[in-house]
Amino acid sequence: MSVSKYFSLAGDKSRAVNASCGCDAQTTITVMDGSFFKGCIYGEASWLNAPCKCEGLVKHDSDELMVFIGGDTKDPENLGAEITIRIENDVLTLTKTCFVFVPAGAAHGDLTIKSPGRPVYHYTCHLNTDTYDEKPATPTAKAGLYANNAVEKYAPVDGKMPSAPEGFLTLLLWIDGKKLSGAPYMEAVWFNTVNDTGPPEHAHDFDEFIGFFGSDPEHPDELGGEISFYVDGETFSFTKSCLIYVPRGVIHSPILVPKLERPILHFSGGNGGDYIRSGTDEF
Repeated sequence: MSVSKYFSLAGDKSRAVNASCGCDAQTTITVMDGSFFKGCIYGEASWLNAPCKCEGLVKHDSDELMVFIGGDTKDPENLGAEITIRIENDVLTLTKTCFVFVPAGAAHGDLTIKSPGRPVYHYTCHLNTDTYDEKPATPTAKAGLYANNAVEKYAPVDGKMPSAPEGFLTLLLWIDGKKLSGAPYMEAVWFNTVNDTGPPEHAHDFDEFIGFFGSDPEHPDELGGEISFYVDGETFSFTKSCLIYVPRGVIHSPILVPKLERPILHFSGGNGGDYIRSGTDEF
């Protein structure tokens, strides 16, 4: 079977849209769920492009990680909007590109998007399920418990930075269990140039989700370049925004960028608290 089974390409609208409000302020790019790959990590990628207010609190049986990234690649830390979200009895006000971690069972919601100067990229994933499921929730935790659950900047606790050709990467975000107790691993960067090198082939002892998304919210399906990705013995090339699921133990990489017309957003993460590669000496 072709390795295309791992790739949820933009343009396939067959899977249900669930994250955030699902209102006109949100343009969904692609969804990754059990109808795409049984047992995968549920994920939904979209652009938030207008003011909105989505009231109500819910909870999930799985840990959830939300991503909010400003759409201006020349001012990458600036969210370009004010977003508020409630976790239990804490209200987080977001004005910078960031991750927000919501542990399983925590009441959260009341999402408000104010004054978006330009669309904001949004991704949400549920780390331990391939299905979106929510239940009404009432906050019970004391105030302050989740006040610091938004993580900004690419600043691993151990200080390690990725190796890459000069000018290729703009580092955006990093989170793991060392950065925030209980959180999963995830990182996000912009690709700025073509690149004919990439991480050596490797595998992980956790399931991994990987994303590549174009930076033009007017054409959200289009990558604005070409990516070649090696996985499970084959190289798959694509020009559409996409989510990728790599089950634990499956060999993958390198990632090559033979064509690039505008910056491409890239992220990866998994249901492990730390990032460790097997099959290579690098971490």
